[in-house]
Formats: sequence, structure tokens, C-alpha cells
Amino acid sequence: MEKLLARQLEPDVVIHVQDSCFRLHKGPLIARSGYLGRQLMELSEITLNPPLNITAETFSLVTDFCYGNRILITPSNVAALRTASELLDMTGTNGVRDENLQQKTESYFRSVTVNQEHTSIVLKSCFSLLPEAETLAFLVSRCIGALSLTGGTDAVMSCMGDVESVGVDDFQLILESMSHRLANGHDFLYRIIDFYLMVKENKDKITDGQKTRMCNYIDCSVLSPRLLMHAVQNPRLPLRFVVQAMFAEQLNTRRSIISAVDHHDDRHRMEDDAATLGAILERDAAMRQVAQLKAAMNTTKSRIQSLEKELSGMKKVLNKSESIRNKIDSSKSASFRLSSENKVERGQIGSVSSVNFRSITDKIATGECSSSEESFVESTMVEKNLGRRLINGLKSAFRIPSKKKSESQCPVKVENGKV
Repeated sequence: MEKLLARQLEPDVVIHVQDSCFRLHKGPLIARSGYLGRQLMELSEITLNPPLNITAETFSLVTDFCYGNRILITPSNVAALRTASELLDMTGTNGVRDENLQQKTESYFRSVTVNQEHTSIVLKSCFSLLPEAETLAFLVSRCIGALSLTGGTDAVMSCMGDVESVGVDDFQLILESMSHRLANGHDFLYRIIDFYLMVKENKDKITDGQKTRMCNYIDCSVLSPRLLMHAVQNPRLPLRFVVQAMFAEQLNTRRSIISAVDHHDDRHRMEDDAATLGAILERDAAMRQVAQLKAAMNTTKSRIQSLEKELSGMKKVLNKSESIRNKIDSSKSASFRLSSENKVERGQIGSVSSVNFRSITDKIATGECSSSEESFVESTMVEKNLGRRLINGLKSAFRIPSKKKSESQCPVKVENGKV
């Protein structure tokens, strides 16, 4: 019926998708798509803009499906068609007997995810379509779940190379979907988050708050011991999560010790032997170690909290002192220039010492000075005379004798009684 209408009637609607223009018939579109039906109620020309991130190639397949043509679904386009069916509300039949686009793409998706190679292709195509609706994040989590069943962790990590292009918010949706689907897959979540932070480390700035929200989907108590030890030493993870990993590791150690003690007690109880002094001491030592671990956990927790508070306080004080120091330095530089220009050296004309000395000598000349002032003047004059004498002595010691003196001091040569 749709094909017959397409041949007999002229196109009555125009739909713009990216740089392409589609001239179509209104009837087949509103019969298959609830979104297009609502948009074309009063308009005959519309444009599919974001958040409807649908390419012209994908929309061409959608229109073929609306006209009843057979469309070719592949691992490369199944994610795009599945997402388009959600965005365009192609979930109902509206009286049409065959499957809608959502059902058709869902059936194909389930059939290809049993194959590891096809699942890898679907997963990589999902990364190229982000950012998009929650449907695509759900498909990503399903692909990761399928890969974990067919190929294990290595198969999942081999397909995560394109995760670098995924934004933080979209990656958050993927983690949320994965946490619901992989209830016991916290090792997968940890490795994926760590890989994402590693590839984003030198390109995009991810705040500690964003890292913390990502790590909230990981339960440290169920992580494997190897990954738990890796988390404790991982510098890319936020401090809060590292502390949780430390507590979980210490708790596992405590449980291991208690289990070993209980096993030891059960073994001795089964042997019906009386408790020896060595067994009692061993049990007490184990219990003391457990108590010490618990105290260390509490101390570490309080210490880290106090360090966080001190760090925030130090940052505030440093910022405040830096601003105050800049203001003081600017005012000091101005006052220093002014004072250095007006500075008078000691003993120079105009200095305080020079003025005082001249005033005392004037009093001596008029006979009005006291004995202390006279002694001050005498000591000053003696110091000056001693200084002059010392300088003159040094000059005379190192002075080169003149030509006349050297000639007069030459010895007289006497030869044959003649001078």
C-alpha cells in the first residue's frame, strides 16, 4: 500500500537531516513513527536537529522501512537503527501486522551478540554514536556483558580503545547501566573505569567529584584481592575510594585471621585434646593482631579526614596571604624608592652626627660647653688624629723613593785615593 501511494501521489512533506533533504509522503511516516506523526500534524517541513542525533544514512533506512521496503541490517548499523527507533517512537504497529523497527532491530541485536566478533563491531559503533539517549548506553552495557560471557575480560578491554571519545556524562550512563546488568561484575567495572581514567588523564580534566561518582558503582568488598591491592596503590583514583579500598583490604585480612583462628580451634576441638599453653598464646596473639588492625583502621580514617581538612584550610590561608603579600610588596617598593632618594649618610653635611659635632665645637669656642661635651670633642679629635697618623705611616712605608733621594743615598766609590 505504501509503495502504491509513493508511485501515485506527489510528496507532501520535506524533512531535513544534516545536509540532506528528503521529500516524502506523510501517510507512511505517521503510520510508523509517533514522533513524525506529532511533528507533521501542522507542519509540512521539519528538520531533525539534536538531541535527535540521526545521520542521513540512518534516516534513509528508516524511510525505507516506513515505505515497506526491505532494509539491510548489519552489525555496523544495528545500534544506530535501534537508537533511531527509540528517538522516532517507532515502537508501535498502529494496525500494521509485521514487526515495528524496534522489534526488528532488537531481534537482530540478540542474534549477533552471541558472536564475539560481531559484538565487538556493534560495541565500537556505539562509541561513535555517543552522546545520545540512554538507549545507546544500555546497548553498550549489553555488548560488554555479552563480550564478558563469550571472551572474558580480555575481549572487553580489547574493544575499549574508542572509549576515549566518550564524554564523562555518557560514560556515567554506561556505568549505571552496567551496574544493573552486571551485579557481580565489579572487577569489570573497576578495570573499565581505570582504563577510561588512564586514556583521559592527559587530554581531559576530570574532577575528583566526577571520579568519585564513577567509583560509587564499584563495591570494594567484592573486588578480587589482586584488584583491591591495585586500587590501594592507584594514583588515578580519588582519595575517598582509595580509603574505602584500604578498609576493605584490612577487613579481608581480619576475616582471614579470624577464619584461621576458628579453623585452628575447630581442629583442636575435634581432636578432643586439652588446650595447651601454646594454643592459648597463639589465639591471644591472633586476637591482639585483629585489635591492632581495627585500631589502625580507625586511626588511618581519622588521620585522612584531618589531612583533608588541613589541606583545604592551608589552601585558603595561602590564597589569602598571597593577596596580602602582593599588596604589601607594592606599597613597600613605593616607600623604599622615596626613602632611598632622601637618605643622608652618617657624617655627611646635613646628617645628625655632623650637626651635633658642629654645635659642640661652637659651644667650646664661646666657653659655654660642659666637661662631657669637651671630652667628647677631644676623643673625637684624638680618633681622627690617630687615623691620619696611621694612614700617613702606611703611605710612607709603601712609598717608592724619589730619584734625588736615591742618588744622594748611593755609596761613594773610592778608586786610587780619588773619589
